Amino acid sequence: MNIKTYDKTIKDLFISGHQFEIPRFQREYSWDKKNYEEFFFDMLNNLIIDNGQISNSSYFLGTMLFIGNFTENTDPVIKVVDGQQRITTITILFSALADIFRQNGQEALSVAIFKYVMTKDDNGVDVRILKSKSSYPFFSFYIQDRLKESVQEPATEEEFCIKETYDYFISQLQEKQLKGALLKRYGENDVNNLRYEDVLKAIRDQVLGCTFITISTSDETQANRIFEILNAKGKRLAHIDLIKNRIFEMLPEREPADYADCKWGEIKSICNNANIGIGTFYRHFFVSNYKRTSSNKLYDDFRSELKQDRAKHKQFLADMLDGAKRYAKIVNSKREDYDNKKEYYWLVQSLRVLTDDFGITQVRVALMSLLWAKENHYIGMSDLKKAVIYLENFHFVYNALMAGRTNKLESIYSKFALALRKNTDKGEAKRIIDEMLIMQIEKLFPSYEDFCSRFILLQYTKKNTATNVKCKYVLRKINSYYQGSDVFDDNESVEHILPECDQDSRSLGIGNLISLEMKLNNEAADKSYADKLNIYRQSKYIWLKEFIDSNPVWDYGNLEKRAKEMAEFYYTKVLGRSMTE
Repeated sequence: MNIKTYDKTIKDLFISGHQFEIPRFQREYSWDKKNYEEFFFDMLNNLIIDNGQISNSSYFLGTMLFIGNFTENTDPVIKVVDGQQRITTITILFSALADIFRQNGQEALSVAIFKYVMTKDDNGVDVRILKSKSSYPFFSFYIQDRLKESVQEPATEEEFCIKETYDYFISQLQEKQLKGALLKRYGENDVNNLRYEDVLKAIRDQVLGCTFITISTSDETQANRIFEILNAKGKRLAHIDLIKNRIFEMLPEREPADYADCKWGEIKSICNNANIGIGTFYRHFFVSNYKRTSSNKLYDDFRSELKQDRAKHKQFLADMLDGAKRYAKIVNSKREDYDNKKEYYWLVQSLRVLTDDFGITQVRVALMSLLWAKENHYIGMSDLKKAVIYLENFHFVYNALMAGRTNKLESIYSKFALALRKNTDKGEAKRIIDEMLIMQIEKLFPSYEDFCSRFILLQYTKKNTATNVKCKYVLRKINSYYQGSDVFDDNESVEHILPECDQDSRSLGIGNLISLEMKLNNEAADKSYADKLNIYRQSKYIWLKEFIDSNPVWDYGNLEKRAKEMAEFYYTKVLGRSMTE
């Protein structure tokens, strides 16, 4: 194997005459405050202050992996396979130090340190020491331009990370902040006598003196294998990054367009725009399309499924993109996704309830398969509605109300999703929905007694609590049932029949709540029940009209009885279940 290892310092690396490029398969810069703060204070804490003098100590940065030859000038560009986050952070710190020196009138020191950010070739042309396609041109303008003449605002997650890291370093490098941090470790006599300039130079030298082990090879495939060995079994790199690395390896760059890079970019953009973690999406996509697997086996199972087949990798990436579009519709559902067609309003509502109100993630595995089947005409709208509404009802009861454990559900949803995707017969699809989805989770549905015991405890308060969400949802479901509508009324609000009273929590309970239009709710305010009746009579809600016809008077003695009546109504009418089940 053509592998070479060397002990190097950061200074050796940055003045080597090479340009360091972040390969297309690498993850974007993603260090958060915990990461860059830890690095900065590691540098600070390794400074030695003694008798008014400041000096440096050794610090080991670990191992970095490169593609290219360090010893000969045959490879002017060296690819960074492992070490990108550290090198990028150091580059940002050097840029911040250069800016601090310049702001303090020390132009020569600013220029001197900036040579570790930008260098010149033999023709005197500026060359970026670190080159990254994903952050270009933002990184160039914000970090690699000493005078910051064309600074632009960040637009992507990576760009925000870069800006936040730079801003943090600028803040920490201020004299007051810097000496304040040193005072916590050293005495006033030692720190106060130090010149600000000397502290900054000491930080510079501390970073430049950091040591690390380089592993380099000219063979890209060999580098990728080493990369996997270094990262697959540890926590340093997410499985999604290893998977991306593998896909890009199997689908090398081609003209006129880089297929893998383009498709992966589209997937990432969809996830970012919908505020979805790409790792979360990938896991749900894989267990919905290929096989159920554990989090720590995602990469191994990915490789096992696709093996060395380039065509399979290309199709996998296309399917992933298709899945990302569908996943975004689930997590961030909008009516516009369905061209504002009214027949889909119920679906948008259900998806929002599952995601926004109840925070259910496991169900997305089943939902992805259901939406796929509908789009490909294996199931009709009635089949989709039956399944999704059942899932919505189940998760309200099982998770939101009963706080049931979800560890059993992923297996059910994965088996169902895989079976539905393998099916090509409409009649068989109906059976799969009934037998592999509904009948399986039906076993987990609580009895009426258990349901009622939790239902009657629901409260709606002035505070924004989880129980408020549940109460509002329950009232909307009951009101929609009375109105014969699949979709909630946007004008609907929660009305406390007896005025909300902090001193008497009974007024907050579900038995004292009903739906009322917002305008009428404002008019009712804290009036007595007798005064509210004329306002209630203006409502278009059938449920409210039935209530006031049955209750000419209302007091605290009615609340417990009504809460139990609502529980029974919800269980038997809204959920369509028998009390003896």
